[in-house]
Amino acid sequence: MRATKIITQNAVYAVAFIIIFLFAGCSTSDRLTVGTFNIAWLGDGHNDREKRDEDDYRAIAGVIRDTKADIIGLEEIENIEAIERVLKYLPGYKAYIGSGGRAQNVGVLYNSTVDVRIEGEYSPIAIEAGRNRPGLVAYCRKGNFDWIMMVVHLKSTSRYDSTERLRKASYLTRSQQAEKIVFWADSIRKSSAEQDVLIVGDFNDFPLRKTNPTLLPVLADPSLEFLTMNMSSCKYENMKSIDQILVSNSAKSRFYTGSENMINFQAALPKKQAAKISDHCPVTCQFDISEPDND
Repeated sequence: MRATKIITQNAVYAVAFIIIFLFAGCSTSDRLTVGTFNIAWLGDGHNDREKRDEDDYRAIAGVIRDTKADIIGLEEIENIEAIERVLKYLPGYKAYIGSGGRAQNVGVLYNSTVDVRIEGEYSPIAIEAGRNRPGLVAYCRKGNFDWIMMVVHLKSTSRYDSTERLRKASYLTRSQQAEKIVFWADSIRKSSAEQDVLIVGDFNDFPLRKTNPTLLPVLADPSLEFLTMNMSSCKYENMKSIDQILVSNSAKSRFYTGSENMINFQAALPKKQAAKISDHCPVTCQFDISEPDND
């Protein structure tokens, strides 16, 4: 009887393991995870503003791995050599980095489950050429879901904007960039059959800002929606996150409600160690890729 009982228990455990395994497989194979991550001043090792060592690059790779993102927009990357210092700890991933933003460029990092075709940089978002960063545009597909994505890093209002005139100028630039985003997204949907549009990145503002809001042009467009607008900053608890994922209505129809997530390594690591990774945390959302293509 004892032997029979043990065998029966083992059989139950085996069946349970198979069910869990199959369920886990289904829960990931029919989903796409998209993210954005500003890796503050990631340099190529030559006169870097933010000095990092191999442990820091390994830690950055670990944070990216924790996102489980299939594709992730990157901001503040100096060049391809800079991200390669992280990629060596991320087997199976590839990256492309733009070049129009001088020391701070946007890019995209993705794994082998996603087909990515880089379309180029979208210069109209760089309102002041040489000072602002262009967007990076890519056509992407995973499973039955294909979409056009742009990675952005909008103008900040920083300590260098030390006068009211400079601050107002930064607000105006960012608002103009928001208008360019709306124009680009609308033009994609009107000029092609593709209706699934994603814009990810560092918007340097949050959609719900009441004082000096700069993302109103996006909020005024009923065909676009911020999926991450209610997220709080991981570094500044009393503020909303400025890292956002914006989608068209068509793309939103594939969004798993409640899947928006932030990898808050700031809360998990000592302050000094976290600072070497970034002053931003990755933000992700998940989308269904099992339903037939709708455009």
